[in-house]
Amino acid sequence: MKTKQRKRGPIYSVVDLETTGTSVKSGDRIIQVGLVMIQDGKIINQFETRINPLMKIPRSVQQLTGITDKDVSKAPLLEDIAPTLESLLSGTIFVAHNVNFDFPFINHELTRVGRDPLRISAIDTVTLSQILMPTAKSYRLRDLTSYLHIEHDHPHSAVSDAEATGVLLKDLLAKLRALPTVTLQTLVKMEMQLPFQTANLFQRELDERNQHPLPLADHLYISGGVALRKERPIAPETVPTIHYPRTKRQKERLFKQKLEYRPAQSKMMNAIYNHFSRDGNNQLVIEAGTGMGKTLGYLLPLSYLTYPRHKIVISTTTNVLQEQLISKPVDQLNQILPFHTTAVLVKGNSHYLNLSKFVHSLSVHDDSQLVQMIKAQILVWLLQTTTGDLDELNLNSQRSPFFTEIRHHGVASLTKDDPLYRNDFLVRRQKKLATANIIVTNHSYLVAHAQELGATSPLTYLVVDEAQHLSESVLQNSRDEISFSRAAVAINQLQTLTEAESEQGLTKLFAKLPLGQYNLELMRADLHEFRAALDDIQEALYGMLNQTKITAGDEFIEQVVDNHDLYELLSPDQSLMMRLEQALASLKLHFTALEHLFKARNESWLSSDRYVMNQVGSQMSVLTHIDEHFRLVGQNLRDENDAAVYWLNVRQSSERSTLRLSGGLLAANHYLRENVYAYFYRQLFVGATLFTSGRLNYLYQQLDLDPQKVKSKRFASTFDYQQNARLYVATDSVMPDYQNENEYINYLAQSIYRIAQENQCQTMVLFNSLVTIEQVYGLLRQTDLFNQRDILAQGINGNREKLLKQFATGTNSLLMGANSFWEGIDLPNQQLQLLIVTRLPFDAPDEPFTKAEHQLLQSQGKNPFYNSALPKATIRLRQGIGRLLRTPQDYGVAVVLDSRLAQRRYGRSILNALPKDLTVEQVATRQIATKTKKFLKHCQQHTNGN
Repeated sequence: MKTKQRKRGPIYSVVDLETTGTSVKSGDRIIQVGLVMIQDGKIINQFETRINPLMKIPRSVQQLTGITDKDVSKAPLLEDIAPTLESLLSGTIFVAHNVNFDFPFINHELTRVGRDPLRISAIDTVTLSQILMPTAKSYRLRDLTSYLHIEHDHPHSAVSDAEATGVLLKDLLAKLRALPTVTLQTLVKMEMQLPFQTANLFQRELDERNQHPLPLADHLYISGGVALRKERPIAPETVPTIHYPRTKRQKERLFKQKLEYRPAQSKMMNAIYNHFSRDGNNQLVIEAGTGMGKTLGYLLPLSYLTYPRHKIVISTTTNVLQEQLISKPVDQLNQILPFHTTAVLVKGNSHYLNLSKFVHSLSVHDDSQLVQMIKAQILVWLLQTTTGDLDELNLNSQRSPFFTEIRHHGVASLTKDDPLYRNDFLVRRQKKLATANIIVTNHSYLVAHAQELGATSPLTYLVVDEAQHLSESVLQNSRDEISFSRAAVAINQLQTLTEAESEQGLTKLFAKLPLGQYNLELMRADLHEFRAALDDIQEALYGMLNQTKITAGDEFIEQVVDNHDLYELLSPDQSLMMRLEQALASLKLHFTALEHLFKARNESWLSSDRYVMNQVGSQMSVLTHIDEHFRLVGQNLRDENDAAVYWLNVRQSSERSTLRLSGGLLAANHYLRENVYAYFYRQLFVGATLFTSGRLNYLYQQLDLDPQKVKSKRFASTFDYQQNARLYVATDSVMPDYQNENEYINYLAQSIYRIAQENQCQTMVLFNSLVTIEQVYGLLRQTDLFNQRDILAQGINGNREKLLKQFATGTNSLLMGANSFWEGIDLPNQQLQLLIVTRLPFDAPDEPFTKAEHQLLQSQGKNPFYNSALPKATIRLRQGIGRLLRTPQDYGVAVVLDSRLAQRRYGRSILNALPKDLTVEQVATRQIATKTKKFLKHCQQHTNGN
């Protein structure tokens, strides 16, 4: 029997335009058209032409596209090529990467020259990429082509962009055809509102699937009406006899040419193995300089010490570093070890998708285009993920209220009779935890779950990577922000879902159940009482503001409140808190009664009914969370009154509901020793920049370590700083104060301009303040620097993750960032060649936490500068300069536009903490640009010569 053949598919006309600007209303014109025609996955025709716009091309566009006024002076006019365009595009499907720009622009231009607009279907590859590639780091064309290894040599050339978009379209159509039928059906049923006719692609593929059914792929299975990815089964392993490779020869034999033997790394491995092999040696601190491979340096010896019965818990600072730890190093280990090791990544519950809640949400139609897009992306992502970790999605929309409804609240929040219970991602993670050899987590999770993690094996080893941040995590865990506006939103949503006249909420669900109506009526009264109690607490907090310090022009107010007064208000036995607690307890009681009624009739409810109950449950969790924050504040004030600080934030021009109460502990006070380390057999503390000088006191105090019971070792960086790096310190910098702020900002902008203008390379500029970034950016915007390169600024062009993605794919970009850019950034292989530090990274002295911490140290008879401010700034500067060299082939220059490093006595202390062989030159600002250029040119010639 002959199988049915697919009929020839439609012709896709992939179009890219280069224009004089982005606004047709402002008179912008097309200067180049690129067109690639595709049918059944093959390119069948191409067309490209420049167009004379009869106007000057802005310099910025010339820099971006490479198209000059001379290039288009003899090119045809749009009216000359319009008939050709119409002929080519007629009867095809118009495709563009951002069709909302290209399609209306070309139609506007056709209309302008007296032609009819195109009346053909149009689809958008940006939207398709977002749905079909939900884990892509970026959806810019050049980033997608790099991710998919598509040749794209000339970005911002219309024909090159069109060709790249054409290949991207082929990939996207292949991904569309690979979607399981059940996923396609759900996507079509959602009736997504996508640009032009993009949604029709999904319907067309489903129609084709109905004619030619496809079997479900072997790596997938269906549960609850959605397709999910199967877990890879772990094969049982016979435990071999193992011996740790102590010598160079033994290590080289083990590495089998799959890993490079590094002398410094080998010394680190042996130091760890030897230390922990002896009884009584429970704690070790190791500073491992960049370039020596510290992760494998500790993983290999610890794997031999723990296999097969015990576990290694590795804690680091950020989710990004967690991902890096669990991927490449573990794969490298398994290539060489005589036994197999498995790893599992652990984060807080809210990082994970609640599968059941998400499946129920699919039964509710959403008019919100954003929510439709999120649902579509998650449906496709479920075909790929085995963890359910929402961070894999790299969505910028995770602040959407929809995520509140589908985020996980822990295994305890699930019911075992739920059909999706066995497939729940946290239930699956529990099983992995039982068998994994390595558990990777972050400092915040470690601090909150140390006992649970320590109990995962008989003798659990703890590795604290980036250990200098562990104390901060303890303090961060104690810090809270109670947002009254967030509480108001939750109460409003609950009142909407419970109001008597509502056709969508609980009233409709329990209309025929008298007991349900009774509890619902009581819930309404409880909500009213909870809101009233919260309003009274908010009013009392307003009364704590010092009105004499508030002026009419202050839009944003931030004031520290008296701890005694705050405790008097928030103490559990005070009337306002008792009233709030009673209202919440009553609200929970009556909602629990509704849940019991709901579960008793489990079979009779629709998915949309379950979704409504989930919505109510999510908002109830918000109120419970706020109440827990109040309790934590009260507990901190009761137990650590002298070591805590709290302040109020409010916008004067807004409603009073913008009030926020923020604060927490200033010192850990042996918390780590008693509540973290006590649950682990051995503890290893590692990092590239742990020490501030030869003295260890600051580090030991921060890590809550007993100097008599801990050993420390330092391994210098293996990179050649003398040959490959320079540090230039300005001796004549302008220092900021309230009288010369404009002079300081001008100095920074002019200095950055001169240095960047002279050195066309990947450049990062580090600031201590987002306000300063904004001011300097404003001045640079008035120069021609923007005509030559991408200028990226934190707080202006996007968040940290977005900016880093763009910067990492650039060749001549300039990135301006503040606090979060000083560390945790890996830009190897000349992705960063010039680092400019605008000011030594001291904490702002007027911030509430800094001010309160310094007062606490003074009360203890300690100097705040030498016991806190200087060590922190030293470590931060070490981390900043550590961004420069990430591989042995890297080279670069660091510039510090702060003469205090050269002129103050403590500057010498900071310089002594930097790499010993780093050449430091103290020079006038005007000399820095040429010195930098000369050094980078020398390094480039040396590299090319080799």
